Amino acid sequence: MDYQYASSNPSNPVDCIHDLINELADPDIPLEKFLQDTVNVMHERLCIHEATIGLRDTDGIYRYKVMAGLEDSEWEAHQRLSYSREQFDDPSLYKFKQIGKYTRLYLAEDNPYQEGEEETYSKPLMLQSSRKSLEDTIEGDYLDIYIYGKNDELQGWIEISGMKNGKFPNAETIKVVELLASVIGAMIARPRPKPA
Repeated sequence: MDYQYASSNPSNPVDCIHDLINELADPDIPLEKFLQDTVNVMHERLCIHEATIGLRDTDGIYRYKVMAGLEDSEWEAHQRLSYSREQFDDPSLYKFKQIGKYTRLYLAEDNPYQEGEEETYSKPLMLQSSRKSLEDTIEGDYLDIYIYGKNDELQGWIEISGMKNGKFPNAETIKVVELLASVIGAMIARPRPKPA
């Protein structure tokens, strides 16, 4: 229930992203630079352990584009993956808990991975991890925050692990990441200058 209701913590994580949102004043900022800056802010200033962003390519397939906090071998494994639109909503492939309109929680105990995704996390570490409380994350837990464009069309997703302190993100942090997903969706939808 803590994810459903923001608490009254006076230190608002939104303060961490003003500079990032100000980047949008530059109409020529490359999308990939903005995406990389976004995952860097999530990793460094919001203290999220690992963050990635995936987007739909021109062929209609979704692929990972940028990351912060992953080991090189894990990122290489992520970059080999691709997904169809239908895979995102198939609970027989990925068991999840919907914790908001835009956010889904995937717990390691539910084995939310398919063949080919084994190298994106440490299975031995996951097997030896134990959850001591409901707030603790273990290897293999992650959250997906969806990026929507015009007409609620899925443009991509932000994937985050737990916090650097080993806990799940609190409600405010999730709301900030949802806000960033909305900003990315708006940026994708706006007309881009054509290269000279």
